[in-house]
Amino acid sequence: MKDNVRQQLFRKLKKENCFWSYDVSKMKSISDEALIEHVMLYLDIEDIDKLFSLFGFKKVKRVWLDRVAPQGEMFRPFNILYAWYYFGAKRPEAYVKSIETRHINRIMAA
Repeated sequence: MKDNVRQQLFRKLKKENCFWSYDVSKMKSISDEALIEHVMLYLDIEDIDKLFSLFGFKKVKRVWLDRVAPQGEMFRPFNILYAWYYFGAKRPEAYVKSIETRHINRIMAA
């Protein structure tokens, strides 16, 4: 059942051309982290909801914190929604801004 949902999400991403920078002819699957990231960036709420049943809250949140939330201004409205709706942030705008700032500080420190 879970493999079926995973493959369904993967096919939907391919159909939506979300892997424009990849050679999709050679893609059989992608990592869990890349799947979560792409679904959160490019698909609908119904598809994002499936991620939680597929991977669990902790893993989805970890990928969101590490790979989606730091993406900055272009995806900020989505990240504010995710912070509030999925992760229960009381001040979602400030929460997302702090994630972006921490990410930039880590890059600058390296």
